[in-house]
Amino acid sequence: MRNAHSLDLNLMRLLIALHRLRSVSRAAEELDLSQPATSLALARLRKAIGDELFIRTSHGMLPTSRCEELVGVAEQAIKAIDVAVTKQAAFDPGTARREFVLTMPDVGEIHFLPKLAAHLAKHAPSCNLRCEQIANDQMEAALSSGQVHLALGYFPNLEGPGLLRRRLFMHSLVCLVRADHPIVKSSSVSLPTFLQLSHAVVHSVGRSNELFETLLKKQGLRRRIQLLSSHFLSVPAIIAATDLIVTVPRSIAEYYARLEKLRMVEPPINIRPYPIQQFWHTRFADDPALKWLRESTTSLFVEK
Repeated sequence: MRNAHSLDLNLMRLLIALHRLRSVSRAAEELDLSQPATSLALARLRKAIGDELFIRTSHGMLPTSRCEELVGVAEQAIKAIDVAVTKQAAFDPGTARREFVLTMPDVGEIHFLPKLAAHLAKHAPSCNLRCEQIANDQMEAALSSGQVHLALGYFPNLEGPGLLRRRLFMHSLVCLVRADHPIVKSSSVSLPTFLQLSHAVVHSVGRSNELFETLLKKQGLRRRIQLLSSHFLSVPAIIAATDLIVTVPRSIAEYYARLEKLRMVEPPINIRPYPIQQFWHTRFADDPALKWLRESTTSLFVEK
């Protein structure tokens, strides 16, 4: 490094943000800077390092080999400073201003966000919640970098040496049909009827749907999927207006049944309950604010 004396913590944070986001505008937004100020800071950084650091391409800003080398050092330095500061800084939810970043499937937002938002409004009125949709294969990196503070949901493949988790509750799946369904008239459905019906299936970032699909495949069962969607938002209206059947998490089915004239039906296949957990990275285990967030989530959702 040619001019180490000209570097400051803000430039190190900029380097880390640019490396993760690959965009000057997105880095500026994250660091609460204007885009011109961010571009000037990048120019200072390049001059101090004596390297281009990032090359503009059609796929975003790609880091140079020198940049890759420096990012690891910068992350370690920032981590050491952050840990030293957060260990001493107490978190008072009543007066603190903080944004908490969560990731969860959209179906999880229906379950978690109403209670979490109400809890913050009462106990941490100046703190905000932000939900980010993160691909499953990018979730470990997002938690490790601090892009996301907490992941909530069923993520059986979310593993890593620095990841921590706590089970909140066990969940199960149930079927939904419209209240006056012409074929399904009771609180359960037989396997032949289930397989003959037309199904709606939601494929989202969560894994509960994959659990059910894997079970069907293992048992060699096939049914007609008449509607395939990536979102849960339209499910209650669709089921209420058709003869389709859908399989969803039980708490979500209970919520949908309050919105439309729907009926919950026990599936004909034994589906084992699966764990809903919260995940975080050990880097932020001692952050008082994030510790408060995790404790709040546990108190709101853990099974008594």
